[in-house]
Amino acid sequence: MEYKSERNEYIFFKRNRQRIFSKLRILKFFLYNLLENENNPYNQIYNILALFLVITSSVGIILEVIVGVKAIPPDLRDILDTYEDIALMFFALEYLTRLWVISNFIDDLEESYIENKNLTKTKRILKALKDAIKPKLKWMITPYAIIDLIAIIPLIRPLRVFRLLLALRLLKIIRYSGALKSLVYAFKEHAFLFVFIFLTIIVWVVSFSTIVYIIEYNKGSQTFQSFEDALYWGIVTISTVGYGDIYPVSKEGKFITAIMIGGGIILVAALTGIFSASLVSRLMAIKEGSLKMPNLENHIVICGWNETAEEILEQIIKNKLHTEKPVVLITNIPKMELGIELPKSVIYKKGDFIQESILLEVGIDKAEHIVIVAEREEGLSERNIDARTALVSMLVRTLNPNANLYVEVLLDEDAHIFKKRINIQEVIIHGQILGKILFASMINPGMTTLINSFIDKEKRMKKIKMIEFGEIETFGELLRLSRKYNHLPLAIEREGSVIINPSDDFKLKKEDYVFLIPASNF
Repeated sequence: MEYKSERNEYIFFKRNRQRIFSKLRILKFFLYNLLENENNPYNQIYNILALFLVITSSVGIILEVIVGVKAIPPDLRDILDTYEDIALMFFALEYLTRLWVISNFIDDLEESYIENKNLTKTKRILKALKDAIKPKLKWMITPYAIIDLIAIIPLIRPLRVFRLLLALRLLKIIRYSGALKSLVYAFKEHAFLFVFIFLTIIVWVVSFSTIVYIIEYNKGSQTFQSFEDALYWGIVTISTVGYGDIYPVSKEGKFITAIMIGGGIILVAALTGIFSASLVSRLMAIKEGSLKMPNLENHIVICGWNETAEEILEQIIKNKLHTEKPVVLITNIPKMELGIELPKSVIYKKGDFIQESILLEVGIDKAEHIVIVAEREEGLSERNIDARTALVSMLVRTLNPNANLYVEVLLDEDAHIFKKRINIQEVIIHGQILGKILFASMINPGMTTLINSFIDKEKRMKKIKMIEFGEIETFGELLRLSRKYNHLPLAIEREGSVIINPSDDFKLKKEDYVFLIPASNF
């Protein structure tokens, strides 16, 4: 009985704790997407900034290799050392943050402690600690994590005598390969324009440098000593730096220089503009659903868009479920026409969800929950829409047999096909439930308010595994325990069937689920 009491108090404490720490979970989810989710636009920006920090903080060690320690001025050495310390502290904080967000230590600890009830208390605690820390240790031995750890070892000052450890920080460039991919993608997308403009700049500089050199040479100018001086002058001039150490003195040379500067500004601006536009295009592709995201797992996928999908998504956002696990929406409807503003953590994927390639691009094979709604398309009858939904359902079930699949159909007679032949958890007939609720309200006024309270954010009904309640044998025992905490069990789900308000002597099984109404202050 001591274990039973301990177990039951844990259940209700856990749910209260989840509500209390919801903001912490939001922060953790945001940081996870920032650091680990390559499909998040902020991750791309972060990778570019971190890549910049890796390269610039390594300037000191690179200079030591090239020119030697003694050749670096003392004041510059102090600046580089200070900047290096800041970079090391940043990467140490990043390492600890990644270690924190990679798994839920407390949840894993509690889950393991409950599952190993047959062990002694000491062994249960040790086993729980082992299981909770295992995901983090597993992450720590991954190649990226090892690189991260090597990069921050120089925080221990005595180890800085081993200059190789400082140089190994450059391996973090591999960690931020997403940033490099974005840069490469930006170049490849407009490779022809990049090459064309770059070659034009080279021809422009060489041509005008040659012309000015010839003019100044024949005018007797002493500023241009050689053709190499002329090329140096041309590069400095077209970049609009203009040191002033070399310059034309003749009127003709100054006129040609003015033309050269004007054309150079246009060419350089075009080159940087195209590169910037390509990077922005890369980020917009992420936002607008043009990229693949096969690395997602244990996420929610909504296939299609209509009023049902809109309500589901609004409830997900309202209950902040999107802060606990990734949510993906697949539809051919443009993002701007959805009629709802999607949070940054909700991933929009533009495409036809009936195509296997589109489904795989959102990691459908590793999704936990998949919702398929009856998305209407011009020229398709209700029967054709249901047939399309059936094809998608069979494809999804083939790709992911273990996912929880929920389907909306338009015609009543099609519902049994989905339930019996495709093994779908829930089949909702469009408009049927709404009609039943309205009829029930006609017979029993106030029924709509009652049903709404069941699905309210704070008061909504909970579905809990019976095994979480410990050694409870009958529904009567469950009822008395629940009332102790001001909760009320309403029904038992067993093998897909729901038994409402069973008798007190109804025997419970570990495989059962309990539908429970929490207390008002839950």
